Amino acid sequence: MATTERVEEAKLSIRPVEPFEFEQSLAFLRGFLPCSGDHRCSTHSLTVGGYADALPFVAVVTEDNEDTLSVEVDWLETIGDLGAVGDWLRAFLSLDDDLTVLYETAKSDPAFERVVDDLYGYHHVRFSTPFEAACWAALSQRTPMQVSKHLKRVLVETCGRIVEDEGEEILLFPTAEMVRDDAPAVRDAIDNERKAKTVLAAADAFASEDLSALDDATLRERLTDIWGFGEWSSEFVALRGFGRLSGIPRTERRLREAVAELYELGTEQATDADLDRLSEPYEPLEGYWAHYIRVWAFRESLDG
Repeated sequence: MATTERVEEAKLSIRPVEPFEFEQSLAFLRGFLPCSGDHRCSTHSLTVGGYADALPFVAVVTEDNEDTLSVEVDWLETIGDLGAVGDWLRAFLSLDDDLTVLYETAKSDPAFERVVDDLYGYHHVRFSTPFEAACWAALSQRTPMQVSKHLKRVLVETCGRIVEDEGEEILLFPTAEMVRDDAPAVRDAIDNERKAKTVLAAADAFASEDLSALDDATLRERLTDIWGFGEWSSEFVALRGFGRLSGIPRTERRLREAVAELYELGTEQATDADLDRLSEPYEPLEGYWAHYIRVWAFRESLDG
């Protein structure tokens, strides 16, 4: 574990696009197993770490008032650009997403309106970076959760950083460049030829091109071209990493089950025709419709 002396503390304010409820984001993070233990998440604040323009930082995010998030940033080595940290957090918590059309459309959809009532103000919480989502896709395929989480931590220990903050660990997931530049150590640490090859192929793709600049269709094609990736990985990273919510993750069995339950279809899983019919009013936010249903279903399972 790295114990790093802070070089400077700075503050910034972020105004999310309304409607936004920070408590909804925190509730999601507390239940999101792939990233549990990576950050400190209470009922009122989030402490998270990462790299802004390759410079490591730790940020404490709290709700300043109803309209603004207050962020205290600790730079760990070199003082960087606060704007880059703000951009990192805006992407991670999808603070720029406008949910107005989604909510207005739900008023004509009683089943989904129930979901909106439960999740009102929830903005899609992604993995901390798209590259982290890509690595999780590589490490978690056909692998038990705890094994996947161990491999992810090994990758952080090898190329990223673990910082102690108020007696708890904050994991800083490495950038694609950090992983690519330490390929031999990554292979040894992961100790699984296929998974290591996929992680390094993803690192090369992310480090070689600004994938965020691609349109949705081109992005999914480019992700599918990564060695070891297929349709599921491409859909997953586009949605959970880049926040591209114009498509539905049709390969997710649990989504199909949740849609069938919510809309009382009388079948175990929704068909492609069901997904097309029910999501069509929400275009181009059908991915948000699907994500809300998945989050709702997960919370329902916890309540049950």
